[in-house]
Amino acid sequence: MLHSLLTNLRMTYGWQSATVVANMLDQARYNPLRYLVRFWSTQTYTSVKLRPLDLGGRLLADVVRLFMIAQLAAGLWLTWYGLQHQRFELEFFGLAIIVSYPLIWAHLAPLITIFGLPFKLKSVGKRILCRMLERQVKRLRARHDFAVVAVAGSVGKTSTKLAIADALSTARRVRYQSGNYNDRLTVPLVFFGQSSPGLFNILAWLKILWQNRRMIRQDFPYDVVVVELGVDGIGQLQHFEYLQAELGVLTAIAPEHMEQFGSIEAVAAEELVLFDLCKRVLVNIDDVDAKYLTGREYVSYGGAGATYVIKSVRPNKKLGSQRVTFDLAGRKVSSPIQFVGQHGAKVALAAAATACEMALSQEDVTSALKNLKPFAGRMQILSGQNGSTLIDDTYNASPSAVAAALDVLRDAKATQRIAILGSMNEMGDVSQSVHEDVGRLCDPKWLDLLVTVGRDAHDYLAPTAQAAGCRVESFLNPREAGELVKDKLTSGSVVLVKGSQFGVYTEEALKVLLKNPKDAEKLVRQSSQWMKIKRRQFRGL
Repeated sequence: MLHSLLTNLRMTYGWQSATVVANMLDQARYNPLRYLVRFWSTQTYTSVKLRPLDLGGRLLADVVRLFMIAQLAAGLWLTWYGLQHQRFELEFFGLAIIVSYPLIWAHLAPLITIFGLPFKLKSVGKRILCRMLERQVKRLRARHDFAVVAVAGSVGKTSTKLAIADALSTARRVRYQSGNYNDRLTVPLVFFGQSSPGLFNILAWLKILWQNRRMIRQDFPYDVVVVELGVDGIGQLQHFEYLQAELGVLTAIAPEHMEQFGSIEAVAAEELVLFDLCKRVLVNIDDVDAKYLTGREYVSYGGAGATYVIKSVRPNKKLGSQRVTFDLAGRKVSSPIQFVGQHGAKVALAAAATACEMALSQEDVTSALKNLKPFAGRMQILSGQNGSTLIDDTYNASPSAVAAALDVLRDAKATQRIAILGSMNEMGDVSQSVHEDVGRLCDPKWLDLLVTVGRDAHDYLAPTAQAAGCRVESFLNPREAGELVKDKLTSGSVVLVKGSQFGVYTEEALKVLLKNPKDAEKLVRQSSQWMKIKRRQFRGL
């Protein structure tokens, strides 16, 4: 109790209080009313999930911190002056200033955002850069003959994009970006093979714009560019209209960024803008409700009734591969793939369907399926300690993706099944219900141990799973979760590790369990920058 009190006081009156305020404003999208509602519904600063701030957010934190220091200094001087001259009214006023400075600047911080300062400059600069880059892509498209495949959807975009790029590479020259370049600023960079510098690195951006201009005039050595289109709010997908993609791929409509969208209908309205951006659209009808597709022209992939269909999936004895049989618009293709589970089969189907739509031969499609490989943090199979097998699905988490991963764990042949599940971030008002839904999927008949990481998983997922009879352990630090599981591994154990990013980072739990420490290089978010962020959030990393 005393430790908790001291921690709360340190967070409220310490150096980090300005960072907490900046985080809350950033998470409220700098909307003052939304921020104030969240501020007054937050009991303590320790409950705020701190996320990495961009340059504007960091500058805001520094400005707020500077004003806090100034107020604290003024309060200390008034208190000292009042004591020296027996002016008790000044003494008490000085003390009031000292005690109240976190509360005062927590309320004045939104005014700083309203009157401009760094993030407005950031917003204007980003908008200008986006328009310049978009015009360059349009000139590139006008000057050269190549196709664009755009992948959108609530979940599964990155895996599907990478699988499509790998499949098309069998017979086409393909340009794509292996990372998460999926917003308005970074998508144009994919066309030119550029890396994204910091927004305020003016010299780097000038160099990129100049290099792009030269590339437009040169031969373009690619037949297809595959891009991923991500959104985290309403009205963002429309910015990609300039792409005029030959083919769009819609992976799913499911809860995502619910803090911004508010409802699944708003999510659907945004993702369906893809139909306006592409000449034709390939839709996963298993994960897109039919009501959203009424009156629309599209090609389908998925289960029964689709143009491209999964006919059968036969897992191999060893976890990590399976044999699939697809009906590709009347052409039967059977092949081993290195993706696991029904979700893995569907990613492979999306790649095969796209290859067919882009006129690849059946031989090329079959060859592509055999060569598809799993990606870091997305159902990647790794060797664990004591003869165990690890399922690395740590890139991100959403309700449907967690359910699909649990299906793989349930069906795996194992002497012991363990799931390490992290909180699903950005679920907004539905966070409690979706975590409880996942908790109900955990069945003690096949799950020997559930370990949760993160606040929401602790508060909602864990109690629901416990009520269903599961054995549950909960942690806020992912490494501590990994250490617990490491002591329980036996030969034949299968461990699923899944979770979101900020405040969770379940890849750090997975790292503890690896048989070969060098396999840590295969995990997501292992750069020095990411590790610095994680160390700020957790001890012992």
